[in-house]
Amino acid sequence: MSDFSIKVDEFFHITERGSSFRKEIMGGVITFLAMFYILAVNPDLLSKAAGAEYFGQLMAATALAAFFSCLLMGLYANFPVALAPGMGINAFVAFTVVQGMGFSYYQALLIVLISGILFFVLTITSFRSKILTSIPAVMRLSITAGIGFFIVVVGLFNAGIIEHADGSALRLGAIASPGVALGLICIIITLALWFRNRWAAVLIGVAITTVLGYIGGAVFGWDTVVNGASLIPGVGTAAVTGVVNTPDFGLFGAVFLNLTEFQTALWPAFIVSILSLLIVDMFDTTGTLLGIGQYAGIVDENGNIDGNERALKADSVATIFGAVAGTSTTTSFIESSTGIAAGAKTGLMTVTVGILFLIAMFFAPIFSVITSACTVGALFIVGVIMVSSMKEIEWTNPVNMATAFVTIFMMGLDGSITEGIAFGILTYVLGMLMTGKGKEITKMMWVLTVVFVVYLIINYGFLPSLQV
Repeated sequence: MSDFSIKVDEFFHITERGSSFRKEIMGGVITFLAMFYILAVNPDLLSKAAGAEYFGQLMAATALAAFFSCLLMGLYANFPVALAPGMGINAFVAFTVVQGMGFSYYQALLIVLISGILFFVLTITSFRSKILTSIPAVMRLSITAGIGFFIVVVGLFNAGIIEHADGSALRLGAIASPGVALGLICIIITLALWFRNRWAAVLIGVAITTVLGYIGGAVFGWDTVVNGASLIPGVGTAAVTGVVNTPDFGLFGAVFLNLTEFQTALWPAFIVSILSLLIVDMFDTTGTLLGIGQYAGIVDENGNIDGNERALKADSVATIFGAVAGTSTTTSFIESSTGIAAGAKTGLMTVTVGILFLIAMFFAPIFSVITSACTVGALFIVGVIMVSSMKEIEWTNPVNMATAFVTIFMMGLDGSITEGIAFGILTYVLGMLMTGKGKEITKMMWVLTVVFVVYLIINYGFLPSLQV
């Protein structure tokens, strides 16, 4: 071993954890390939809120947030989990916070920033664990499943596979049109590979449909526009503008520079959006880090996961930095398990992922060609995996049954994580009171109940005099 290799080994405890330099680098490459789709999906979703013209800036913000967060996680926590703007949360910011509630994109970034700061404060104190234990398991599981349902609906809608209907809420779109059919092909390819346990299912699904769509547009003149955006790569809004570019960091610091005052009537929505992001981020991060740590086998003699507390701090700081960079909540990715399966067990894997995101930052024109029809497979698979958390719910309990159904249904079809959580909590509290178990309702659940009731009363016009 060279002196450099020895120092790297000692810093990351590579040999001590039963890994090798080669395994860590290979694990980083594999993890990046498993999660690189976020470079296309995140800007695509957030551009629905910020504007299509901001795609390049959003891509740069996504890559920068992932690069910084991975370096922080790898160097500070020495934890084998990569980070990037989270799926589901990005859709929540775009479609609920901005389009639904009426906030500007910069105000939405402020919501993300505050939730990250609160997560950090809770992490360095004892309150995080108290909050997590005070929220019933059925709510935690239902929120995860509901977000899965939500992002699948968003993916299908953006790809034109489903659309608004007159006689019902949703219906099949024009699936015979080239762009929509391309989205269906993307789902089929991704699912088929995923069924065979191929870790690269998402990567291959995106690649094949992008190439197929590009050839169709260039040779056969395919063109399908849904919600103002082209579904065919290389055509219309997805036209080729080059290969390499200088990253545009125009959104960096925009959360501070472009803030405008919002109406008083939006304050309840502002508060519950922060709470919603905070709750989701805590559940998602804690569950992912625990699962990854156990999977990697980095557990001490007392059953504690090595670096877990530092990893939680790094994740919360990542959210803060991501908001400053110009993107939605940055969080830990379960796709890191693909790198661990290749033998990686240290933060060197995470640093490798970060460096690859840094390199990818210079290829925004390539990613801008990848349309919603080419990424719907990724959203579909992630959604299916998240919905699978329902299996842990105790379905024989009627309170759990109703709570889960209302939470998941409202998130998916109402298109709002906030309102899914709100109605889920109200259903749970009502159920516990009606079954004589009111004493089991924690103080935190009562606080959340009051907050969400006030939000619903004010936000939906029960008190018109308060509307301004």
